[in-house]
Amino acid sequence: MNTNEEDKKLAQVLKQGAHDPGENPWFTRRVLNKLPEKQPRGSWATTVIYAIALVASILCWLMMWRGQDLNAITVRDVLYNALMCGVTLTVLWQTIVSLIHAADV
Repeated sequence: MNTNEEDKKLAQVLKQGAHDPGENPWFTRRVLNKLPEKQPRGSWATTVIYAIALVASILCWLMMWRGQDLNAITVRDVLYNALMCGVTLTVLWQTIVSLIHAADV
């Protein structure tokens, strides 16, 4: 027998054996009142870690600019700048999102 047919038969059996709960306007409210509190998505520790990563990436930028020879720009310099730009923007974005989620708590 095909699994789809078995699933259909099982659904029919369960539907026939189920009873109608009836109309109760307070059902949803009572269920929602018993649910646990919403857990915050971010925490202060996450924000601190992202802030430290942001400071580290800024320090990498400063070290790179200090040691860069402006008379000769190599492919390595361009790739390093592009990589550092991507990392810095990602860490900055994650820091901002973390701060927003921490403020929602």
